[in-house]
Amino acid sequence: MIHSVSANHSSFHTVTFTTGLNVVLAERSEVSTEKDTRNGLGKSTLIEIIDFCLGSGVNKGEGLLIEPLEQWAFTLEITLGGNRVKVTRAVADHKRIVINGPTNGWIEQPDCDNKSGELIFKVERWRQLLGWALFSLPRSADQLPYKPSFRSLISYMVRRGPDAYISPFQHNIKQQNWDIQLHIAYLLGMNWEFPARLRSLKDREDGVKAIEKAIKTGAMDGAIGTVGELETQRIQLEQQTASAKEALDTFKVHPQYDSVQQNADRLTKEIHDLINHNVTDKRRLGRYQESIKEEKPPARMSLERLYEEFGLIFPDAVKRTLNEARTFHHQIISNRHDFLEVEIVRFQKDIDEREARIKELTNQRAELMEVLQTHGALQEMTKLQGQYVVLKGSLDHVQTRLREVKNLNITKREIRAKKVELVQTAEQDHEQRREVWSEAVRLFNEHSQALYKTAGRLVIDVNEKGYTYNVEIERSGSEGIDKMKIFCFDLTVLQLQMQAHHGIDFIIHDTLMYDSVDTRQRALAFQCAHEVTNSLGGQYICTINSDMVPTEDFSDDFDFQQHVRLTLSDATPSGSLLGIRFERPSK
Repeated sequence: MIHSVSANHSSFHTVTFTTGLNVVLAERSEVSTEKDTRNGLGKSTLIEIIDFCLGSGVNKGEGLLIEPLEQWAFTLEITLGGNRVKVTRAVADHKRIVINGPTNGWIEQPDCDNKSGELIFKVERWRQLLGWALFSLPRSADQLPYKPSFRSLISYMVRRGPDAYISPFQHNIKQQNWDIQLHIAYLLGMNWEFPARLRSLKDREDGVKAIEKAIKTGAMDGAIGTVGELETQRIQLEQQTASAKEALDTFKVHPQYDSVQQNADRLTKEIHDLINHNVTDKRRLGRYQESIKEEKPPARMSLERLYEEFGLIFPDAVKRTLNEARTFHHQIISNRHDFLEVEIVRFQKDIDEREARIKELTNQRAELMEVLQTHGALQEMTKLQGQYVVLKGSLDHVQTRLREVKNLNITKREIRAKKVELVQTAEQDHEQRREVWSEAVRLFNEHSQALYKTAGRLVIDVNEKGYTYNVEIERSGSEGIDKMKIFCFDLTVLQLQMQAHHGIDFIIHDTLMYDSVDTRQRALAFQCAHEVTNSLGGQYICTINSDMVPTEDFSDDFDFQQHVRLTLSDATPSGSLLGIRFERPSK
């Protein structure tokens, strides 16, 4: 139970709470003008202070952590774990919580500050203590990665800000579905481990999908494809790798491979040169042989007979000259014949010598080529080794990716099977807990019927996506009725928690809860909240503007004013909760 809220400044209006209905009222004064506003009186600030002392997260420059409040410290007097204590948290030193009062039986004990002698908690340990004291959370809820959080649970009991008044099952617009499922299940006494384990499976599933996407998009290096495609790649690479390995194993390195190769190249060039010379000489030899066959001296009497045929008679002088010419011509022919014979012999000899040399060089080259064919150079072996390493690396990579794809497929099947098994188990568990959640349904119906003629319905389902929750009230759809769904649900949760003997015994609503709600339903809500919490020994704390109080709609036996714990006024700055006015930093 919350007993009081105070601060270290005398201008602050300390507020004391009791069981049942507790109202903080914001009242317009007669001297205020249309330019005055009650938004800065401190209604929401009071709820923020309570949440601050209950370990809420804070950001510099926001909420209470602003320059005008740097010297402020707020104190919440509350009963926790059977001990009534005062909890103080300073704005300037918001990471430590100071405790005054007994802490007997607490699972977390405060540390003693060596300088001040104060008993203190660090914020995280303070939250663990509050989780145990208010919601019976164990110090460690086994090894599940997802488990109930005190800060999420308390946010349903102390609703702050517009986001908290959108849905009964949501306290923050950014709250994830698994978080909603888990914490509502815990508050209603259902199996919260079902959505926790389902979320863990979803994480594994998302991980598999992320890997598959990375492979397909190329973000993850390596082979891609189905198991069948990767198997084909594996077989091809195994064949190529085996061939490369065999070539490498049979490879012989000659120590003078480069010198042998150079000699073979030299011999090849010399053989080509000899063959070219022989081709040239054989052509000349052929021409000479043809020429020697055609070279014949002219017939002896041919010239004389030619003249005689014309009837001419040669004189002796002429005959002598012709004889001399014939002799000279015969000598020329004889000399040319001798020259051709000599040249033919020489060409034939050169050709024969070259042929012999070609044969000799060819045999030498054959020996060298045999060496080159049976041995290799070191650089060639290095190249073969490089090719083998690349192929072996590709094969290893494909084999690794093949194992990964197979494992991914196995994992996907396991996840699907575990999901089915988990849902079946959850359905069985849900049926076994029928009495528990039926009580939640009954209480919600009861509270909604207290506000409206027709009872509303709290619907809880179990399926492959986890728990699904819904609340229905006839004529729902208007903002006012949607707000009353939240009211009925929160009151139901408080009852369930107190019936389960958890430590939480209060719920706190801002004036936002009553915006757009019909005056009749406002009156009934206040009366219902007081009746339920007072009978259980709990508290309903709320803030509201005075012009929203449905004075004419209360029952005759209900005195609203006796439940007003603090009235704030805009007449003067001192009438606000903090007793001062200040400008909040603009966002």
